[in-house]
Amino acid sequence: MYITYTAMFIYSSFSLFQSLTGISTDPCIPGDASLMALSIIGLYSLLNNHLNVSINCIYFIVFPVYFYFISESYAVMPIHLTIQFTLWSTIAGLMALLFFSNKRQKISLFFALAVATLVLHIVESDRLNLINSIYWDPIDYTLNPLLVLTTVFLICFITAYFFEQNMKELKDKMGESEEQINQTLRQLQQGFMMLKMNRDEMGSIVNLEVLKVNQAFETLFKINAREVRNVDVSIIFPKIFRDSFDWANFFLFPKKKKTELHIEHLNKWVELTTFSPAKDHIACLFHDVTAKQNAIASLKESRKRYKVLLEAIPDLFFIIDKDGIYVDFVVKDSELIQINPDDIIGNSIFEVGFSEKMSRKIFQFIQDAIRFDSIETIEYALEVEKGTAMFEMRIAKLDDNSVITIARDITKRKMAEIRLEEAKIKAEEADLLKSAFLANISHEIRTPMNAIIGFSRMIGSPDFDSEEKDRFIEIIVSNGRLLMEMIDDMISISKIESNQVVVRKDFCKINDIMIDLYREYSIEVRNKPIKLKLNNENANPKFGVVTDRHLLSEILKKLIDNAIKFTYEGEVEFGYEMLGKDRLKFFIRDTGIGINKNHVDRIFERFHQIDNKTTRKHEGTGLGLAIAQHYSVVLGGKIEVESEIDKGSVFSFSIPFESGDGMLTIVR
Repeated sequence: MYITYTAMFIYSSFSLFQSLTGISTDPCIPGDASLMALSIIGLYSLLNNHLNVSINCIYFIVFPVYFYFISESYAVMPIHLTIQFTLWSTIAGLMALLFFSNKRQKISLFFALAVATLVLHIVESDRLNLINSIYWDPIDYTLNPLLVLTTVFLICFITAYFFEQNMKELKDKMGESEEQINQTLRQLQQGFMMLKMNRDEMGSIVNLEVLKVNQAFETLFKINAREVRNVDVSIIFPKIFRDSFDWANFFLFPKKKKTELHIEHLNKWVELTTFSPAKDHIACLFHDVTAKQNAIASLKESRKRYKVLLEAIPDLFFIIDKDGIYVDFVVKDSELIQINPDDIIGNSIFEVGFSEKMSRKIFQFIQDAIRFDSIETIEYALEVEKGTAMFEMRIAKLDDNSVITIARDITKRKMAEIRLEEAKIKAEEADLLKSAFLANISHEIRTPMNAIIGFSRMIGSPDFDSEEKDRFIEIIVSNGRLLMEMIDDMISISKIESNQVVVRKDFCKINDIMIDLYREYSIEVRNKPIKLKLNNENANPKFGVVTDRHLLSEILKKLIDNAIKFTYEGEVEFGYEMLGKDRLKFFIRDTGIGINKNHVDRIFERFHQIDNKTTRKHEGTGLGLAIAQHYSVVLGGKIEVESEIDKGSVFSFSIPFESGDGMLTIVR
């Protein structure tokens, strides 16, 4: 109904606005006003839970119908053309009453109003002579509106009749079910109470009222049912329990479904369980657990006998019966673990924090210890306030119905074992890597050193002319540079390992850096079948960003070195481009041998080389990409790789465009 009345309100408001402002060509202000008033009353009634008033508003739909379609002064169309509109409007009212009321009396009353309205429309439109005809228009078979309305009424009336019969049958069945429930409650051994939430017109809960109690409740609390029936909870419960507890709040906002209560004047313990069998109803079960609580009190007394003997021992002692229930325990106060007796005593091993699998394993060991009079040992982890603690538990038979368990904290021992194992694994990995590194570095250093020594001797020989000696000098310089790069790499990796890499940010002109690199490497590749290309997105010489110039240059150098090293012929292209407005991306693209996908994730590991043999084709220490990746992360990026075997690779990374300057703008 909310949707119906809301739609009526929106339509009438819009139509009335158009009528008052002169926008509408066929204004009907009385119709719009009556429809708006009807929708407002209906919505207000629904919001205030007056459903009957809202339903009865349907009867007044005849007034907007009259103004819109019947009144010669206000009708939006010639009235002889709007009879069908009146018909369908009244049919809509009948259907609304069928859906929202289902009472034959209301449907019949509205039918009478609808017939009167339709007859008035027929009379006003001078169609009274057709009132006895079945078809008003034989050409398009337009039926007599009174006949249509009567047919719809009969359908609604019959439907409402069958609905009422079904509701009656359901009520009878509900009565039978309620009687069966009452019979069950009378025979129930636990005390039972049914509460009802009373609400005001706004739907807010006013109070809780006792609907009924069973005989067991009367016996348990020594009170007559007549004293509590239809009485407010806040009145009767303080009388039963003789306390000032806020019972209404307890039932309306329960923190847990089960709780135990002590009735001091009756010297009884009661376990209260609550659940909601229906809307606005709360069922309460009261179970007498006095015997259980007395047993627990007795166990608490016996606990003192063991505590005096065992408190000096740092281990944790527990007594557990054959069913897995904690009977007693002694725990020396410690910072690692704090145990509340109420959380342990009387609870099962399945309820104190062990996993299901561990609980079953402990339970089986308890059975084995009792059956075979053996000592069982198990290790387990337990979540404590400061993290996870490791314990070793020994289970020994105490008597035929219980065991004693001694739990010792072995966290430090286990942590030491774990650290020792981790250190062993790391040492083995480091040993393998460093062995490969030493083998490689030995080969890499020996090659340029041999070249430097050999060609240095040849320079001093009179058997070579000056041109050949110049070429020997170039070889010596080249190998010296290679040796220097190896030493620089080892120094860089040592700084990284000791966390001594310092970032010194300043404004850097990116194009200057890229041009310097292009000039440097153009000389290196001039005698190779490799074409070097520079691709700068921004041609502005002032284009730059705040970053560490040295680290940025080192990253680019190592990536360009790598590209040239693994490209036998083709081209190596490097440059940069903007990623949005916040990041600057650098890329190095080559047409070299490419990288197998299985090796892409490992090429940035220290000392790692795809070919770790001393006879490999490509020189290097296996540190260059690891250093470049570390510098990239320090500058706020990460090197990414796209590669395909025999087609080449693309290395790229981006850095924040921090305090950037020199961006080109498009002038239109």
